[in-house]
Formats: sequence, structure tokens, C-alpha cells
Amino acid sequence: MKRLDSVDVLRALALIGMVICHYPIFLSSGEGSAMLYFLTNHLLGGDFGASWFVFLVGLSQILSANKRAAGQGHDDSHVIIRGTAIFILGLLFLLVIQGYEEMWDWDILTFIGFMTIFLLYCRRVPSWALLLLCAVVLFLTPMLRAFTDIAAFYGGKFVVVPWITDLFPNILFDPLKDYESGPTILDNITGFFLTGQFPLLPWIIYPLVGFVIGRRLTKNRLSEDTPFLFIIGVMFAFMGIFTAYAGSLTPPFFVQKEHITPLSFYPLSFSMNMFLLGVVLILFTLLWNIFDRQPDKDAKPGLFLTYCRQLSKYSLTIYITHFALFFIPLRLVKLATGKYYLRELTSTSVALSLAILLMLLYYPILKFWDKAGGKYSFEWLLNKAISKFS
Repeated sequence: MKRLDSVDVLRALALIGMVICHYPIFLSSGEGSAMLYFLTNHLLGGDFGASWFVFLVGLSQILSANKRAAGQGHDDSHVIIRGTAIFILGLLFLLVIQGYEEMWDWDILTFIGFMTIFLLYCRRVPSWALLLLCAVVLFLTPMLRAFTDIAAFYGGKFVVVPWITDLFPNILFDPLKDYESGPTILDNITGFFLTGQFPLLPWIIYPLVGFVIGRRLTKNRLSEDTPFLFIIGVMFAFMGIFTAYAGSLTPPFFVQKEHITPLSFYPLSFSMNMFLLGVVLILFTLLWNIFDRQPDKDAKPGLFLTYCRQLSKYSLTIYITHFALFFIPLRLVKLATGKYYLRELTSTSVALSLAILLMLLYYPILKFWDKAGGKYSFEWLLNKAISKFS
């Protein structure tokens, strides 16, 4: 199977959403720009990009397996080594770039590393069983959280998000603080499975759903599945919004431990889980029908598609470097002056402008880098490290 443009576009959109989200929330306090802060933190990609990214982990695993079956890809041991390397890279990323105090926050890279290995053993599991597992995880996660003091890891409470809740009271909540890992090994294990930034439960749902859709794709069944995927996506998105609205009417608000609850991304609430799942189903199906259902092999890709292909090829490099570009300088300034400008450096509008500028600059830089074979990019370094153990 040829490379899918819909995959590249969705991955690029996820990266754009993450950068647009991370720069305003880490470089500004959001004060005085409630609407813009909400748009960048939530609506323009902050609450969507991660789900798109990990959905593609499952779908890409199937595409890679299809290549291996055709004798064009790496064997299973290579996949295990790659997953392990990504997991270790995720821990090093937290340690070196964000700081040792963030090491056990369980970022998206550690989740992707684990899922890369886990999905390898899902190949012999029927799709209906994987979807049943998703349903169990979806409904079971809030009940499991009830046995933990999850709020304590997020500053002790959850607060309404300004501006949007002026229009829809109590519809969306954020934690008071970023996730802080606990002092014990048990806290860190619980964080990996249930309470961290990207815990196994409930985030496992997205790569598993991507895995199942990837199976339909490799069997050339996605065309006939398109109407059903749209309907299912709309249903999930509607149920997420409806559940969030119902939850917003019934205080007190336990966004992390109940089913009828407002929207919350950290930790992922039941309503937000359904909403994001619906959105990714709709968006990927739409992109596949636009770019890959009846591709014109002779047509030259436009500027947008060319840009997305380039970003997608260096997704790991973009993810790590866009954090490093502000975290490392801010930490060096803190060491020199004692003042940490995290969330205090500039205004939301300036931070958003920096994010947009960075996404524009990535293309020519990566294009030039690509001509040099991508040497010393994180993709190149990862492949070099893996080749020593394969």
C-alpha cells in the first residue's frame, strides 16, 4: 500500500494544533485574553491534536504490518525495539527538556512507545474484541478513578475555563495545576495506568480504534464503511456534547470520576473522551475520502499537501524541538537569575504569533534538512539507535 496523504495531513494537523496550544499556555498566563487563550488552548487544536496523533499510531501499525507481510518492512523484533526506544526517549525528553521533576508525568511519547509494542500483540485479536475492550475502558475508567485521589495530582481541584463558560456555564474544566507525579513508586505506576497526563486508561481507545480502521483500510473496505464511520463519529461527538451539557447542570462537578460530567482534557473526562473519538472518526474519514479514495496519480501536490507531507515526515523532531525551543532557554534563565518565566514571558497574542511563525519556519528548515538526508534529526537518531540492536 502506498503512503496515504490522509495520514500525513492528519498528523500535520495534530502537530500544528499542539504547537498552537503549547506556546500560549507555556509562555503566557492567559490574563486579559480569555477568548484567545481558550481558542489556542482548547478549540484550535489543544484538545484535539493528541487524540489525532495517537489514533494514527494504531492505524500506522497496521500499514507497517501490511508492508512486513509483503516482505517490505521490518520484522517484529524491530517493532519491539522501536517501541522500547520511543518509551525511553519519552522519559529522556521529560528529564532533559522539561526537567527532572516532570520525568514521571507520562507524556504522549511514553504512551506511544508502550502502544507500539502492545499493538504488535493485537494482530491475532479480532476487531470486535478490540472494540469491546474500548467500550469496557471507556465506561470503566471513571469508576477506577473513583478509587484514587486524582485531583491531588492536578493541584487539588478543577476550575471552569474562562470565556467559554460565560456562554455555556460549567461546560469545560481545567485542572488548577499541571500534573505532578506522586512521591512513591506506586503513585508513578498508577500515573502510567490511570492518572498521568496520557495514561493507558482511557487513551488506549484511540490507537485501538485506529488499529481496527487500519484493518478495514488494508482490506479495501473503507469506501463502503464511510457512511457508517460518519454516522458513528457524529453520534459519539453528539453524545460527548450532550453528556457534557447534562453534567454542567448537576453540581458538584467531579469531571474525573463520573460519567455524566463536563468536558475536561486533563484528566480526560468521559464526555470529552466520546467527543474527541467522534471528531477523529469524522475527520479521518473525511480526509481519506478527499485525498486517498480516488487519488490522481498524475496530479502534483499543492502547497498544503506538500507542507503536510514534510511535517509528517519529521513529526518526532517537531514534537521534541518545539518544546526545547522554549523550555531549555527558560530553564537556563532560571539557573542564571532565579526567575522562571514559564507562563509569564509574554502575552497570549505574542505567544500565538511565535507558534505560527515557528510552523512557517519549520517547512524550509526541514526541506533543507531533508536534502541532507535528515541527518541528526530525531528520526535519524532513533533509527541509528535501533539499528544497533536489530
